[in-house]
Amino acid sequence: MKSVSTLKRPRGFTLTELMVVIVIVTVLATLAFMMGNRVKESATTATCTNNLRQIGLGLAAHQADFRRFPGKLDGIAWDRAILPYLGYVGDESLKGNGPLTKENWPEIEKPASYFACPSDKKQRSSDKYARSYAIVPWTTNWSNGTQFRGWKTRPFNQGVPMSIISSPSTAATVVEWHAGTEGIENVVGSGSHAYHDRGGPDGPNDDVHRRNQIVLFADGHTEVLPFLSNQEFVERYWPGSLGNVN
Repeated sequence: MKSVSTLKRPRGFTLTELMVVIVIVTVLATLAFMMGNRVKESATTATCTNNLRQIGLGLAAHQADFRRFPGKLDGIAWDRAILPYLGYVGDESLKGNGPLTKENWPEIEKPASYFACPSDKKQRSSDKYARSYAIVPWTTNWSNGTQFRGWKTRPFNQGVPMSIISSPSTAATVVEWHAGTEGIENVVGSGSHAYHDRGGPDGPNDDVHRRNQIVLFADGHTEVLPFLSNQEFVERYWPGSLGNVN
């Protein structure tokens, strides 16, 4: 029988082994966090893409009924104009261009959800429905006063028919626009003129779709595009002509 003094005691971790374990756990946790973020971003990108496709179907249905895009002269904000094609079945008139509040318009909760991108973290009033998208100005043949964009032979601010678009697959119709302050650009139902030229992340600290934007085109397809300057976006993705107003 061995004496107690000769029995081996269990060997504990050395400091080096403990540090190795800590490093491995830290690396695994970092990888898990990164994978989690990627999965989350993939999910938000998929939701945003689906939103834009639904909006595209709404615009296509509007084209079928009215033979043109919504326009400023219609007296109705562009998103209001397509809400009936996204599921709104109420009897209330959608005419107008003010925010549709949750208290007064609870019935549009589902169709209004198509206008909110999950990556849009900008603050709104609690009684407003978020709108993360803007329609591109050429759809209503709008000039910004310094440079003509669109068709000189057509009335300004009147919706454009699809029949005059020579390349629908390169004509951007709806872009992301996550405005930093509440206004006509970023709440559902607001703005007689809620348009924007490009969309994309709003500043150097915004991480939207990994510094990209999802864009809807006139033929109904979507693309993930890098943020472009206003001039670059107009030159690449606007139909019609560019030049002086006069």
